[in-house]
Amino acid sequence: MLLGGAGALAGGSGRFGLSLVQGAVPRLVLVPVVFRLALFLQAVWAADGLAAPALGIAVALYVVPNLLEVAWVFRRGTGIPAVLAADTAYTVVSSVVAAAFAADVPGLLALTWPNIMGTVMVWTLLRGAPAGAAAIAAAVLLRYGMAAVAGTSAPATWILFALLAAAVTALAIVLLVAGSMRFALGLGEQRGRAAERERHRRDVHDTVLQVMESLALPAPRDAVDPVGSLDQVRRTARAHALRLRLSLDGDAPAEPGGLEHRLGALAVEMTADGLRVDLVTLAKPAEVPESVVHALHDAAREALRNTLKHAKTTRAVVCLEEREGLVTVSVRDHGTGFDVAARPPGFGIENSIHARMAEVGGTARIHSAPGQGTRVVLSAPLELRFPVG
Repeated sequence: MLLGGAGALAGGSGRFGLSLVQGAVPRLVLVPVVFRLALFLQAVWAADGLAAPALGIAVALYVVPNLLEVAWVFRRGTGIPAVLAADTAYTVVSSVVAAAFAADVPGLLALTWPNIMGTVMVWTLLRGAPAGAAAIAAAVLLRYGMAAVAGTSAPATWILFALLAAAVTALAIVLLVAGSMRFALGLGEQRGRAAERERHRRDVHDTVLQVMESLALPAPRDAVDPVGSLDQVRRTARAHALRLRLSLDGDAPAEPGGLEHRLGALAVEMTADGLRVDLVTLAKPAEVPESVVHALHDAAREALRNTLKHAKTTRAVVCLEEREGLVTVSVRDHGTGFDVAARPPGFGIENSIHARMAEVGGTARIHSAPGQGTRVVLSAPLELRFPVG
């Protein structure tokens, strides 16, 4: 990092070759700009102020261009080479102009130091210690050239130590940025792995476990037509085995239709398993994002599976409506119910319902009481405000 600066973080190889880093690194120019403006104010204060014309020229040469540079970098997402070229050109031009008018505007030449030191910091930040050393050498030569143009004495040797201090400060910032990025990336990877594990557990719960439980539940036709019932079990097992194999290969087919169609298919599926489900569409929603459709469908399936396993009832109602940009699916049964406060949520409710709805910015509310059935209300916005996945 010391040899390559923060620009090494935005390289195409290594752990930090990410578009997010590539866009953020050039914006480190904000650090030297703040440094320049602080030194500019200090220099003006040390000079006991400037006359109105001199102050106007100083602001036009130093304050306004620095602010424009920040706006340019943030608005355009400019790359590192462009930032270096623009900043260096600005410093050279403003320094030469200040040297040319130094005789007419007293104190103007001293105000060039914030820009020169800032440019040394920019090169050190974005290109590392070797580039910073080269920038220091160029800054010394520039300062001697300015003295020749202005007809003043050669600069004192202390300027070298000031430039070295600016470069060291920039290197310290590079180390801080690199350490912060490593920590953030490591934390992100750790949380990503944990989220992936949770998604895998939820998928196993919602597919393999649910299918096995549905096959184990007695069906109304078992006593009437045991051979046909066994054949239905085999067909179901083959269909889900094929779906699972395709998902492992990454070739799982997309579910057809929109939310209403998917909920209708879910009602048919649950009816075949022994729970008669009536779908009621109170207000047909407009175009629903696929991720929201998927979340509402799977959360409703988990709620219906819980009804089938625990509610001791054979009927349930699913209602679909859309109001003020919010699509809502409610699952209602008149089964045994349970005390929500007394029973902690299990894996299915916590992960297959609450967590799944949270992923799309939605919510899940569960209302139940012993002997009064259960009502699960699933809501999600039609317009997603963040990437899902």
